Amino acid sequence: MDITKKILRLLKEGNTQQQISDIFKYQGIKPNSLSTIEKYLKQIREDYKAKSLFHLAYILIEEQYNFEDDEENTEF
Repeated sequence: MDITKKILRLLKEGNTQQQISDIFKYQGIKPNSLSTIEKYLKQIREDYKAKSLFHLAYILIEEQYNFEDDEENTEF
């Protein structure tokens, strides 16, 4: 499982960082702390040279990022 893809998909679905942490905890995915989610997002933003989450979303849309590669159910 690719944590980065899962985080990006959950963001696309409208989840907050806290909700992503909660979903990871519910699904038994580790690491799952809010701090860890924040660190992943910081790294993702740095990788894409995005200044904010909004900027990251725009970059991913422009690059036509495929969120459907990971089809797991994120409901809980």
